[in-house]
Amino acid sequence: MTTVPKPQQVAHSRARLAPRAIGALLEFAPASSSLRFAVHRCRTARLEVKASGNTFGNYFQVATYGESHGGGVGCVISGCPPRIPLTEADLQVELDRRRPGQSRITSTRKETDTCKILSGTHEGVTTGTPILVIVPNTDQIGSDHREIANVYRPSHADATYDFKYGVRAVQGGGRSSGRETVGRVAAGALAKKILKLKCGLEILSFVSKVHQVVLPEDAVDYG
Repeated sequence: MTTVPKPQQVAHSRARLAPRAIGALLEFAPASSSLRFAVHRCRTARLEVKASGNTFGNYFQVATYGESHGGGVGCVISGCPPRIPLTEADLQVELDRRRPGQSRITSTRKETDTCKILSGTHEGVTTGTPILVIVPNTDQIGSDHREIANVYRPSHADATYDFKYGVRAVQGGGRSSGRETVGRVAAGALAKKILKLKCGLEILSFVSKVHQVVLPEDAVDYG
């Protein structure tokens, strides 16, 4: 007896195969009109793929938002207890640590990463309602990425997003940029404060070894 697959099964099979098929095309053909036509033919199957998630956590939930070259990036924090002392300065300490342009191995982009809390606090303490944090982008230039509008960059998510979601985020990689971590860092700064106030816990991290260079144990102050 021959089993006829359901339409939903056929669609999901195409959604899985489409990126592989187009990946093979990329290996032998440049990003030309023929390749764009192949991408277009997969659009129907691709529309059934859900967008990537942006929310983390259960009791303490963090939803990040924004794009690298958009108006700004940030997060919405839900589940924060009320009456926790909180100001922009508490988050800014950690944001300053991740700010780009501070060494030769990071992005040369010059961003102040100055945060603003728009909701969830009153007179310097949390209210127990969602906390909205925004960090405006100030050094984004759209023309920086005009030359890659029709080319997928190696080691970036340009091709992945295009094949899976039908979105070509040319400017800065969109949600796949390292700037997406700004919201995570801001939320993490608040989480660290809650753990210290409620549980007496402190978070410490350091590099103990790089190749044959070892950090002496007595060089770390655990106090």
